[in-house]
Amino acid sequence: MKIGVFSYNFNHKKSYEYLMRLIMEDYNVSCIFAADWVKLNVPRSEIRISPKDIDYIHSKTVADKFSIPYHVIIHNSEECANLIKDYELDVGIILGARILKKYIIDAFKIGIINLHPGVLPYNRGLDNIKWAILDELPQGHTCHLIDERVDWGRILTIKTINVYEDDTLTDLYLRVLNMGELVMIDGLKIIERGEIPPITKTEGKYNSAVPSEIEKDLMKRFEEYKKNYDKILKNWQEKIE
Repeated sequence: MKIGVFSYNFNHKKSYEYLMRLIMEDYNVSCIFAADWVKLNVPRSEIRISPKDIDYIHSKTVADKFSIPYHVIIHNSEECANLIKDYELDVGIILGARILKKYIIDAFKIGIINLHPGVLPYNRGLDNIKWAILDELPQGHTCHLIDERVDWGRILTIKTINVYEDDTLTDLYLRVLNMGELVMIDGLKIIERGEIPPITKTEGKYNSAVPSEIEKDLMKRFEEYKKNYDKILKNWQEKIE
């Protein structure tokens, strides 16, 4: 299976760590499509969950080390679509990208995998860890084949994480992000077995960034959430079975 990776052309935790997981699991990364940084006018919530001042290895360094062709390119472009066809790629994997256009998705023989840090379709959009707390959903990661809609498509696998009473928000962030590596590999194995499921019919819920008037209660809700997490997880498992 020939894989093309969408990444960012700057130091980025997910681009580096997931790329290394693919390589160490002996997957054929045929090329990397790396997009330059673009300033977005997207509102951000106020409470930080990711660690500061961490020096991640650039994905270009990994590409050079393992002789993987590396293209600095606009993801939604005819040039990118043509390269996908030239490389005869089966699957794309999003490690860093904005919303991809349908003609980019359709350029792959099978499709494009996205790794979403929430349980789909009930936790679509942004600020998934925070919304899981506020909506009393499990923390987890979803591997799905995308379509042109946001956080939609064919769900390959979902895995939830444990939550402990002494956890911080950063603990959840790191644990959820790590789980994404595992569902990525599981999703690829499902594709290799030809067990691709139908498109998800349940719309679920799409979230924007958590508004400040709601976020002010987040830490209080977080303490309650940690105490009730086992019950939340059990209720969700019963819902999807």
